[in-house]
Amino acid sequence: MAKSIESMWKQGFLSEESLSAPKINDLYGRKSQNIVDKLQRMFAINIKAIVIGSVIMLIMMTLIGAPILGVYMCCLLAPLVYIAQKELNKTNGLSKGQSSYDYLINFNNWLQSSIKTYAKYYQYFYPLLFLGMAIQALASKAGGKIVDLLLLKLPTSWVILGQPYYLIIAIVLVTLLMIKYADALYRLDLNIVYGRQFKKLKELIADMEELRNG
Repeated sequence: MAKSIESMWKQGFLSEESLSAPKINDLYGRKSQNIVDKLQRMFAINIKAIVIGSVIMLIMMTLIGAPILGVYMCCLLAPLVYIAQKELNKTNGLSKGQSSYDYLINFNNWLQSSIKTYAKYYQYFYPLLFLGMAIQALASKAGGKIVDLLLLKLPTSWVILGQPYYLIIAIVLVTLLMIKYADALYRLDLNIVYGRQFKKLKELIADMEELRNG
C-alpha cells in the first residue's frame, strides 16, 4: 500500500496535469502557496516597519538634540525601502499557473537574486550608518566629555580634525571592518528575521525534488 501511494505521489509530480494524484498535488500546491504568501507578507510588513521606524527615529533624534543624525539615517533607509518595494513587486510576475515545484523554484531563484541585491546596498549602509553615529557622538556634549577623558588618560599632540589621532584611527578601522563583514552582518540579520521560513522553503523544495527524482 505504501509503495503504491509513493508511486502515485511521484507520478503526480512528474505530470501535474494528470489526475493520478490530485490530492497530493493539491497538498503540495497549497504548501507552496502558503510559504510564498507568508514570506511575501513578512517582506511587506518589514517595508512598513522600516518606514514607520524611520519616522519614529527622526522624532526621537530631534527630541534628544540630534535632528541631523535623524535626517541622515532616514536618507540611508530611503533607498532600502525603494529596493525592498521594487524587489517585492517582482514576485507579482511569478506565474501561479505552472506546477507547484516550478513555482517554488522560480520564487527561490527570485529570493536568492533579491538577497544579493540587498547585500550590495548593505555594503554601503552599515559603514555609512556607523560613520554617521560616530560623527554625531564626537559632536555631542557627552562625546566631547569622553574625548577630554581620553586625552587625560592618553595625552597626545597629534590631532586630526580636532580629534586625537588614535580615535580617528579606531573609527577608520571599525569602518573598514564594517565594509569587510557587511555581507555577513546582513545575512545574520536576515537569518534572525526570516531564517525559519527560509528553512521551510528549502525543506519543501528538497521534499518535492526527492519525490520527483525518487
